[in-house]
Amino acid sequence: MFDGMQYYSAVWVVLILFILVGFVLFRNKPRLPEVLALGAIVVGILALYLYLRPVQTELMGEAAEVQAMIGQGTPVLLEFQSPYCVVCIALKPTIDALEEEFAGRLIILRINAQEEAGMQLAPVYGFQYTPTFVYFDANGNERWRIIGSFDEAQLRAELPAQ
Repeated sequence: MFDGMQYYSAVWVVLILFILVGFVLFRNKPRLPEVLALGAIVVGILALYLYLRPVQTELMGEAAEVQAMIGQGTPVLLEFQSPYCVVCIALKPTIDALEEEFAGRLIILRINAQEEAGMQLAPVYGFQYTPTFVYFDANGNERWRIIGSFDEAQLRAELPAQ
């Protein structure tokens, strides 16, 4: 495909579909209700995307800060994601719920693969695709990694009981 374009990029798919729909619609001289309906769909999809898009964990020292958090006595789950990744968007509610449930027992770091920290950490942790989840135990040992999906049961089995 094109450089920088992910195979599951929702933005490209939606853009191409709207160009096609707009072309067909405006070629046939649309009426006002049809134009308004197309506009409402565009606004709805944009609002849904803005609400569901994954957000990066705010980091001060970028890659060095991430590496310093690993092995400090609390398990760490790194999520390498992208705001245009359909799977990342779909997993956001699950990761949000886990982050709330395990607050204080698990550090979840969401790293945008397209930002500075993500690009610095890519060669360090050897990830290429989003989402990639890498779990480190409290001592900083990598226990597992999952690419393209997420196994909540595996995470629950790894975490020590409260």
